[in-house]
Amino acid sequence: MNNRMEWTELGVTKTDKWIIWTLFPVAGAAVGWFIPPLAEWALKLPWIPFEGPLKLISSLHGGWVTFATASLGALAGGWLSMAAMRETLQIRLSDQEVSLRIRDHERTLKRDEVTAVFLDNKQLVLLGADGQALYREKPDTKRQKLAEAFIRHGYDWREQDPFNHEYTRWVPGCPDLSSSINELFEAREKAIGKEEKEEAEELRLELSKLGVTVREEGKRQYWRMHGRRP
Repeated sequence: MNNRMEWTELGVTKTDKWIIWTLFPVAGAAVGWFIPPLAEWALKLPWIPFEGPLKLISSLHGGWVTFATASLGALAGGWLSMAAMRETLQIRLSDQEVSLRIRDHERTLKRDEVTAVFLDNKQLVLLGADGQALYREKPDTKRQKLAEAFIRHGYDWREQDPFNHEYTRWVPGCPDLSSSINELFEAREKAIGKEEKEEAEELRLELSKLGVTVREEGKRQYWRMHGRRP
């Protein structure tokens, strides 16, 4: 009997990782290599902003200058590579569980905990037994590949949110919600406006603990109460 657990990994492939970790640093180094001559050329234009820094760069001479700017460019490219990897949702699933990792946060759910999986406004959503959104995040994997992988491992893939028609748009001071819940929505609205993704996610989880499932379309927030199976 073969008890080996088979896994499917979705997100950034090995080829994608090689491209990300190679292309950005190399491109950064190439840009850095040509910064001194570009600065000298830019100063010949009739009007150019940042003239002071450009004069300083063009006044430097020697092979060490080119090497230094190329090195700085490569470092900047490496930083972009790390940022790209950090913002990419990595999914690892088997017949027993699914692991999701993004922005240094990892969440593992047993298959029995997940009663439905679907894409909602380009976000991957995993629902729990009471209709609660256990996880919501935007993947980089195409819908068909996601669906095939989850179905192959025995998850209940849905073509749309089974509670799609139960959402209500949130407005400040919503009379159907308590003052404390409205305050959380207000704080979350500010976080969304400032593009503070982690703060918005933490507030979504706080609302979920209070029995409120949240979704957004752009900067608009929608809500429903959870407490039943999908």
